[in-house]
Amino acid sequence: MVTRKTTPIDDGVEAPPRGASFEDKMAYYRSQHTTVGVRATHLVGIPAVAAALPLIAARPRVGLPLFLAGWSLQVLGHKVFEGNSPALTKGIFTYQFCGLAFWCEEMADLIAGRSPLTGTRQEGSDDDDGPGIPVGDFTRGR
Repeated sequence: MVTRKTTPIDDGVEAPPRGASFEDKMAYYRSQHTTVGVRATHLVGIPAVAAALPLIAARPRVGLPLFLAGWSLQVLGHKVFEGNSPALTKGIFTYQFCGLAFWCEEMADLIAGRSPLTGTRQEGSDDDDGPGIPVGDFTRGR
């Protein structure tokens, strides 16, 4: 029997309250997107949804299928790889922004060669600064 890694949502972790900081909400969002599979589906699905939004108004025959395909890919990623529901179910607008920020972090990590998608970064290694852009490295020189 194959055991699937599931995220903390299955352990009863609650989403931050509505008034929580964006940083807390991003931490929760990251905790729901831990597997390489869900990260890969979101790497494609998030920009598909973002690109579809203006297309829905301008060219609905193109925009609507792209929108549905992008969302379907992300939901499928959650069900298959994470075993949880999308964070969007916890706050539609807040977690839309978290998704875009997460995608930007993933792109920065890919470019820097730190993404788990490339298989080059070992979790828990000495050079592991945690997820996202190492902001501290850019602010030290100021």
